[in-house]
Amino acid sequence: MTIFLDEKTVMRLVGMSDALEATEEVFREAGKGNVTNVPRVRVPLNDGTLRITAAVLGYRGYYGVKVSSTTVFGHNAGRVFCLYKEEAGELCAIVQVFAMGALRTGAASGVATRYLSNPDSSILGVIGSGRQARTQVEAIASVRAIKKVRAYSRSPEKRIEFCEAIKASFGIEAQPVEIAQQAVSGCDIVVTSTTSTTPVLLGEWLSPGTHINAIGANYEHRRELDSIAVARAKFIATDDTEQVRYEATDLAAPVNEGLLDWHQVAPLGDVVAGRLKGRTAKEDITLFKSLGVAIEDVALAIRAYEKAVALGVGERLPNLSG
Repeated sequence: MTIFLDEKTVMRLVGMSDALEATEEVFREAGKGNVTNVPRVRVPLNDGTLRITAAVLGYRGYYGVKVSSTTVFGHNAGRVFCLYKEEAGELCAIVQVFAMGALRTGAASGVATRYLSNPDSSILGVIGSGRQARTQVEAIASVRAIKKVRAYSRSPEKRIEFCEAIKASFGIEAQPVEIAQQAVSGCDIVVTSTTSTTPVLLGEWLSPGTHINAIGANYEHRRELDSIAVARAKFIATDDTEQVRYEATDLAAPVNEGLLDWHQVAPLGDVVAGRLKGRTAKEDITLFKSLGVAIEDVALAIRAYEKAVALGVGERLPNLSG
């Protein structure tokens, strides 16, 4: 039987601890070769873009496909994820995944932070103040003892609201800052979570030992990091080394400038699986270029589905498997 899980139900079923566990597990299995990620396909529509992602988690016996679209007016036409059991091709769940997307993107940065940042990191800088930025703080604070957050966004009102929400939700001191540099210099970990088309983080601002989670620019016309920031990174990881080549201008630009070679960009899964060592010295600058890939969606959707079945929640649908 197929079940439908709406946003509210999903968020009751899974939280950040589930997302971190599922995401770390799926990256470890990816590093062992037990996962197949299908890089995102973007197809032009008359008034926007159709996006399709898919992945197979052979070690769990599930696969999934996500279809979403946006319009030229910026409206999201919905993100629907279909989860299948591999053995019989059974469509077991249809899941609304807008909120889940923020959760798993935060979790991916949390996992990268666990493996690439200095263990004693305590100051987090955030550029951006939207929904994604909040789950970034939640995930990173779950793996590191964050004592202070410095947050910058273009809107003074939004960055103040963001900091108040961080204090209220997580009990962490959060300070709104007036310029982006103040959210980078002197920070142990930095997150960029914007839709900017020009760099918001400059390499000259980075302190030795900083770990960067760059999550916002996963479309060819967007960019958050300048080339110096990338060139200063001793180790760079991403969630899909094929997809990153056509989605991440953050890395493609320095490659074109001769400051980076694609072979220097490692799969995060190889780090989690122990095949590669990321950070080798306390003063190293490390970078995780997040794209938001389907293996993360499948891993968290499985958690939500299995909990829904165990608890008897979700809307039962007619047999849709043929």
